[in-house]
Amino acid sequence: MRLLLVPMVAVAALAIAGCSQETPGSAAPGSTTGAPTIPGGETTSESTESSAPGGDSGTAGLQPCEMLTDAEQSGLKLTGGSERVVGPERSCEWANSDSYSLSVGIADELGLEDVQSTGPKTPMKVGAHDAVQFTGGVSSCAVALGVTEKSRVDVIAAADDEATGCTIAKQAAALVEPKLP
Repeated sequence: MRLLLVPMVAVAALAIAGCSQETPGSAAPGSTTGAPTIPGGETTSESTESSAPGGDSGTAGLQPCEMLTDAEQSGLKLTGGSERVVGPERSCEWANSDSYSLSVGIADELGLEDVQSTGPKTPMKVGAHDAVQFTGGVSSCAVALGVTEKSRVDVIAAADDEATGCTIAKQAAALVEPKLP
């Protein structure tokens, strides 16, 4: 079951994050000459501009796997903590032996207004931050914490049922929130 939940969280995170921004211009293949290849077939190109994740979004200094301390991870019975990029988010994913998984994703260019959901979006407050709770299928629930108008941190839990996922997501979001600017 645990091996099944980690890919489910990745799929849920991608579905929840969505592609809600359009970039002007036309899609055309570019040259990758001289671009180093990253294992997995992705390529990168060097630029003279600053390419720090987050830019001026308020989330640039945040690292997803550092959003929960070791003690908080232990309290939630989480193991793992693998960092990856899922859609427009830098995320960290953990698993729990009680058959749920948790992901914290940093969306540097998507705010609360950009949340995409197949279910209702419920506005709420978590600490000092505006937030939105929403669902994304595969028994997942997310709490998006607004950082700036165009950045947020998503806390996503996938469990055996949606209600359990929402309970876990809210609990973890309350732990993440004090670390946000």
